[in-house]
Amino acid sequence: MSQRFFYGWVIALCCTLITLINGSIFFTFSVFFKSVALDFGWSRGEVSGNYTAMLVAYAPGAFLGGRLADRYGPRSVLLLAGVLIGLGFIGCSQTNSLLFMISSYVIIGLGLGATLAVPTATIQRWFVRWRGLMLGIVVAGTGIGGFIFAPLANHLITLYGWRTAYLIIGIIFGGVITAAASFLVSEPKKRNLSPFGDMGQGGDSGSYFQDARLPVLTLTQFFKLGAFRGMAALYILGFLPATFIYSHLVPYVTDQGISAAAAAQGFGLIALASVLGRAAMGLLAEKIGWLESLTISNSIAAISIIWLMFVTEPWAFYLFAVVYGVFWGSNLTLLGGAVGFIFGVKSLSELLGFLLGLGILFGAVSPWLGGLIFDLTGSYLTALALTAAFFAASGVLSFLLRPSAR
Repeated sequence: MSQRFFYGWVIALCCTLITLINGSIFFTFSVFFKSVALDFGWSRGEVSGNYTAMLVAYAPGAFLGGRLADRYGPRSVLLLAGVLIGLGFIGCSQTNSLLFMISSYVIIGLGLGATLAVPTATIQRWFVRWRGLMLGIVVAGTGIGGFIFAPLANHLITLYGWRTAYLIIGIIFGGVITAAASFLVSEPKKRNLSPFGDMGQGGDSGSYFQDARLPVLTLTQFFKLGAFRGMAALYILGFLPATFIYSHLVPYVTDQGISAAAAAQGFGLIALASVLGRAAMGLLAEKIGWLESLTISNSIAAISIIWLMFVTEPWAFYLFAVVYGVFWGSNLTLLGGAVGFIFGVKSLSELLGFLLGLGILFGAVSPWLGGLIFDLTGSYLTALALTAAFFAASGVLSFLLRPSAR
């Protein structure tokens, strides 16, 4: 079978299905936002607290999930993640208080943390040739999920109400993750295979700091490297604005007079455009460099946010959605690929889990802060200006960050 069919293609499919659910969870929160707020009479700051709670729980989920996956393999970690996510969404459907809703989102966040770091690390172990493209395809699953489930969640809410919609998507999300996780294998040698395109140099070839012939560095040792601290800063600067857009975009554009249906469609369009961005920028990064590509993507994302501040018509919102989706959407591919290229794949699940957890932990402030700014000023403009500034700063840092070989 190994001569006729490379099992890495199964790994790629399963990893993509798992990241599809990861993106679906992030994209659907904003769709539920107003329905839940109106039903309970909660302020936007209070509803945003659910998202913040999920992101805070995401951080330890990502770090522990990555650490355990490096030691015990991705299958068991992601099976548990699927169960937690399903239970969390079922809890949301049964909530009768803000505390109950927050607790349900904490459970979701704990499971969610493993659903990006572990698949993006796993796919990089299976491919040397086409690593950028395959990583882009796997991360594009987050965009595909948003494109499918943002409009679907809105449709389910319209038909059945938000409680039943939560229940339905919770069953789907938990089921897909557990099914896909059942087929995962941590690395090719577990099936007596070599990574696709490997020329005998090992999966770490091309990295700056982790030669396949040297002992694995610990997380503490990595953190002594200026390049690793720089990557940590890039994750923080990238997630601070992204989490605000995830949680407040639909409320913002509907405040501008755009219908809820058009807002949900635009949100789905962002997800669809991100699929193209992640695959295309993954290929571009292999040619011009991961950090150079990050500079391009963050700079154009900042410009798109400035455009969003003046959006009042559906066509203008759709234009924003395409541009932002392509260039912000590529960030997850480029950040994950840069970490794998610079630091190697031996401890990649743990490194990505730590960095994603760190970025999400800082990003958890943005939904709450965005809601607070709106409650105090009656406008999202100040929050949008901060969002553009963070993307611009991330573009500058990725341009300046140049790791030196060990």
